[in-house]
Amino acid sequence: MDGHFSLNIEAVFRHIDKAETFSIALPTIKRALVVDLRLSEDSSGEKSPFVRMMPMARSASERLRTLRRLRPSLPRAAEILVVPWPSFVDGLVRAGIWERLVKRVESTGSAAGLESLEKAFEELKAAESRELGALLRGEQYEVLWARSR
Repeated sequence: MDGHFSLNIEAVFRHIDKAETFSIALPTIKRALVVDLRLSEDSSGEKSPFVRMMPMARSASERLRTLRRLRPSLPRAAEILVVPWPSFVDGLVRAGIWERLVKRVESTGSAAGLESLEKAFEELKAAESRELGALLRGEQYEVLWARSR
């Protein structure tokens, strides 16, 4: 596991296996992977789930409102599962969470959904790389204390 935080991976797996709508929040990069497995017609006319990297939401209710605006043809989602992931994006792969997500999106039968998931992963990796680069260059970060000389 990355870092020193406690997360019940088996519980995360169970929730991913059951939830229709969920979000994996990555506060270190201020982004979230948002997944709504309910099928709706996309721009190409194919029925597909919604899978996208998005900015972090302030609350689960805000994320549900966003889904409602983005998917007006569907009924309002009753709930959304939010999993905080305070580690690196590759940690999702090492923990088996990404494989579980792929299987769940695959179960919808939507090739477009799988493509969206892969695109979201690449976007998450790029956002993480940019954030780490900014950290190393000292951009958008302040030194809290400095070594005395």
